[in-house]
Amino acid sequence: MSAADRDWAEREYNPRLLVPNATEIYGRWPSRAEETRRRHPPLADIRYGEHPREVMDLFRVEKARGTVLFIHGGYWRAFSKDDFSWVADGFMRFGLSVAVLNYPLTPDVPLARIVEATRTAFATLYADVLTPAERARVVVTGHSAGGYLSALHLATAWDDYGLPEDPLAGCVPISGVFSLAPLIDTSMNEAIGLDLAQAGELSIYGKPCRSRAPLTLVVGGDESAEFHRQSEDLAAGWNDLEPKLLDIPGRNHFDVIDGLAEPGSALHAAIMELIEKSR
Repeated sequence: MSAADRDWAEREYNPRLLVPNATEIYGRWPSRAEETRRRHPPLADIRYGEHPREVMDLFRVEKARGTVLFIHGGYWRAFSKDDFSWVADGFMRFGLSVAVLNYPLTPDVPLARIVEATRTAFATLYADVLTPAERARVVVTGHSAGGYLSALHLATAWDDYGLPEDPLAGCVPISGVFSLAPLIDTSMNEAIGLDLAQAGELSIYGKPCRSRAPLTLVVGGDESAEFHRQSEDLAAGWNDLEPKLLDIPGRNHFDVIDGLAEPGSALHAAIMELIEKSR
C-alpha cells in the first residue's frame, strides 16, 4: 500500500484525528464511572476466565425486566469496564440490570483470544449470573471495538455454548468496524497485529448471521465516511434481519455514546425499543 493509501486509512480509522478534544471527552469517563459505582455498587469483578481482565460487573436492579450488556471500545488495546460504569445510569431506572464487560487487550493477547473471551463472557453471564427475569430480554451494545464485539453475538452459534439458539432480544453496535482489513495499514495495528489472513478470518462482514435478533447499527453523524460505510455494509450483508441504521447528527466517535446515559436520546430510545419489542 502506498503512503497515500496509508494516510487515507489513518484519517478514516483513527478517530482522534477528527476529534480535537477527544482526550477531554474520554478523560471524563473514569470520574463519571466512579460516581455511578458510588451510588450503585455493582456485583464487581465477576470472573468468567483465567486472565486478570476476564471479569465483568453487574449493576443489578430489583424486579428486573431485562438486561443491557455494554462492551467498551479502544481498538481492543485500551480502556476497561471501570471507565464505563456510567452507562448503567441510563437503564437502571427503567428496571434493567446492566452488565459491563472487561476483556483482555492487545498486544497482550491476540484479537482471536478477545473474540473467544467475549463469547465465554456472555455464556457465563447468561447461564450462571443473570436471573430468569434478567435473561428474559438481553440487549447487547458496544462502542467502536466493542461495536465489533457486540455484533459478534449475532454471528455465534450459542447452542455450542449450552445456551438457547437465540438468546438475545437485540443488538446495537455503535461505531463498529466489522471488516478488519483496512486496519492493517493504520498505526493502531501496531498493537492489534493483524495480517490479511487474520483480518479475513476475524471479520464479521461476510460471515453468516446466526441469530434472528433485531439489529440496530449506530454511527455518529460527524464520524468518517468509513465508519458509516462499515455499518451500512453489515446492514446490507445481514438484510434478512431487516436492520435499522441510526445516524445521530452532531455526534462524533467519542461523544456518540453519551446517549446511552441520556433517556430520551435517539441511542437510548433504540435500545429501549428492542427491550419493549421483545415483551
